[in-house]
Amino acid sequence: MTERVVLDASIAITKVMQQVGAADVERRLRRWVATGTRLIVPSNFWLEVANALIRRHRVSGALLMETLFELDELGLETEEGGRPLLLLAMDRAERFGLMTYDATYLALAELVDATLYTSDRALLAAAGTRGLALDAGGEHRLSETAGRYGEPRRPTWPDYSGASAYLAQLRGEARRPA
Repeated sequence: MTERVVLDASIAITKVMQQVGAADVERRLRRWVATGTRLIVPSNFWLEVANALIRRHRVSGALLMETLFELDELGLETEEGGRPLLLLAMDRAERFGLMTYDATYLALAELVDATLYTSDRALLAAAGTRGLALDAGGEHRLSETAGRYGEPRRPTWPDYSGASAYLAQLRGEARRPA
C-alpha cells in the first residue's frame, strides 16, 4: 500500500520561506517524492499558504505565483472532501479546540488514513500518533515532546436537533447514482 502524508500549510511556509526546520522539510519531501508517497492537501491549503505569504510575509505577486508553482511541482493531490470532511473537521475543531481550517488537515488525514506532517503544536497534539512533527534540529520549533494539552472536549454538534436528519440526507445523496 502506498504511504500517504497530509501536509499542513505550516510545512509549506517553512519550506518556501526557509524557516527553522526547512532542511527537515526538504529531506522528507525529496524522500517521499522519490518513493511515490501520496502527498495530500485539503483544498483550503492553497488559500492558507497564499494568505500567509501575502499577509504575514509580504511577498510579491510574482513570488507568490513562483511559490505556488514550486509547491504544485511536488505533485500534491488536492482533496476537496465535501461535506463529510467539513463535518469531521467541525467535530475535531470543537473536540480539540482547533481552528476549523486547521482541523481540516486532521480530518483529512483520518479520512485517507494518512500521517499528518505539521509544525503546529496544537494540531500535532490533536493528531496523536498520526502526527509527524517538524524536526527543527533542536531549535525553537517543536523541540519539546508533543503531548495532549488538556482533556478533549465532548463535541456538542451531535446534540443539534437536526443533526441526524441532516446526516441521513447526506447518506441518501451519497447512495444516489451520479
